[in-house]
Amino acid sequence: MGALIMMVNLVLAQGILYWLDQRKSEESVSNIPERRVRRWANGTALAMILWVVLSFVLLRPLDASSVTVAAIQPDISPIITGNEGNEALLDQIHREMIEQTKQAADQGAKLIVWPEGAMLFDPQVDDRLGLVDLAQATESYLAIGYVVNLPDGTFRNEATIIDPNGEFLGVFGKDHPVLFGGETSPTRGTYPVYDTALGKLGTIICYDLDYTDTARKLAAQGAQLIGVPSNDWGGIADKHYTHVVFRAIENRVAMVKADGGYDSVIVDPYGRIQALASYPQGGGATLVADVLLGDGKGTINTRLGDWVGWLGLAGIVFFTVAGTFLVKAAEKKDQDGG
Repeated sequence: MGALIMMVNLVLAQGILYWLDQRKSEESVSNIPERRVRRWANGTALAMILWVVLSFVLLRPLDASSVTVAAIQPDISPIITGNEGNEALLDQIHREMIEQTKQAADQGAKLIVWPEGAMLFDPQVDDRLGLVDLAQATESYLAIGYVVNLPDGTFRNEATIIDPNGEFLGVFGKDHPVLFGGETSPTRGTYPVYDTALGKLGTIICYDLDYTDTARKLAAQGAQLIGVPSNDWGGIADKHYTHVVFRAIENRVAMVKADGGYDSVIVDPYGRIQALASYPQGGGATLVADVLLGDGKGTINTRLGDWVGWLGLAGIVFFTVAGTFLVKAAEKKDQDGG
């Protein structure tokens, strides 16, 4: 898309400059040869036609079911509250999130996502919040983000999913940790996809949204719905959730982002926002919406990855190095009447 936009702008600029040169006088010679203008115009028109045709081919109807999902957004970030040592407030946040979860389940939610760092312990080792009982009582899948502080000052940043039977399905370690912040995980670099009664589920965590590879690796394994625990801050609340839209479209997968106080969103595989809570000043929300599942087949982007980006980078390097030579060659060709 970026390349096509640049091509259109180039054709428009060449056309305007050629027209302005012609208006000076009937005998004037344009600095831009007419054949070059026509050549670029024809090539760009062809590229636009191919782009439109390919878009319709990719916009295939999804043969998949819908599921009711929820994102739990507390008033205040649990991980920040916990790190500040405010245990009373953290207990209150947890009680409210549990109540929000029950309310979402009452509205039919079958996958309920909690924020990044919703607790400062591993619920698989210490289920002090009763999450297993909560999953069983609500008959829902709970996607939970948690952190575990380590003796060396670093911390594990992970997410797990609890099924309606109270079973932990696995662990995802944040794929793109904020290294200077001390994030780590022994499970980083693995991309579990869980085959469930709802469909194939996966998780990524917050900053993973800013990269194209993590969601793509899950989609390549057939993921149809991805939960995204996150912990943003107010300054990016009206921006960061938009990355969910891009990742959903790129891989034709539904996504549910639950944030620790600022921006949560539910997006379908076509990139359509089904529910949104974006509060730069902070605030709680319980988002519930029906969302179409992806079909687990991914897209061309899922299969080919970032090769277009690498090709673009190679083109930039090539034209930067060879630009002068190419300009001189084109000028000589024009002078020779080629």
